[in-house]
Amino acid sequence: MYHEALERLKKGNEYYVTHSCNPSVLDDARRLDLTKNGQKPYAVIVTCGDSRVPPEHIFSAGLGDLFVIRNAGNVIGINESGSAEYAADHLGTSLIVVMGHTHCGAVHSTLEGGGHGNVRFITDEIRWAIKNEHDPRKCEWLNAQNSVQRLLENPVLRGLKDQGKLEILPAVYDIETGKVTFA
Repeated sequence: MYHEALERLKKGNEYYVTHSCNPSVLDDARRLDLTKNGQKPYAVIVTCGDSRVPPEHIFSAGLGDLFVIRNAGNVIGINESGSAEYAADHLGTSLIVVMGHTHCGAVHSTLEGGGHGNVRFITDEIRWAIKNEHDPRKCEWLNAQNSVQRLLENPVLRGLKDQGKLEILPAVYDIETGKVTFA
């Protein structure tokens, strides 16, 4: 089930890397079809709000293809968990990918001592994920892996995974090359 979605993401990323464009259908007919028939995204992408990380382009995806959840640092809180639950349980999406990225400002801020104000909630979560690691590339992976574990704390998502109806994977997007590496 999720294997097809993962292959589609990999092929879409390969196209993006080799062609630097998005060939997907983004026209009026597609919008009207989605309005009339609803959405059926093939994957959920939880990723950073960083403007250099456009999931639909990275995976050569079109309208209605991906259910995207974004925030600084791709951390998981109750809202992100609930959004992923909605996509998996109500829309039937069988794959959730938590995609960190290289040169992440939230990870960098955490390594530099953390943020202030409400940013502190993000950097505190990342600090917990990375423990004493200082290598930024390792920290980006640890942070994505931690977000996968946070999603698995959701009983609905855990149940779907245990039933073989859902897979949740970490990945990291290299903003320099455009390549996504899946765990």
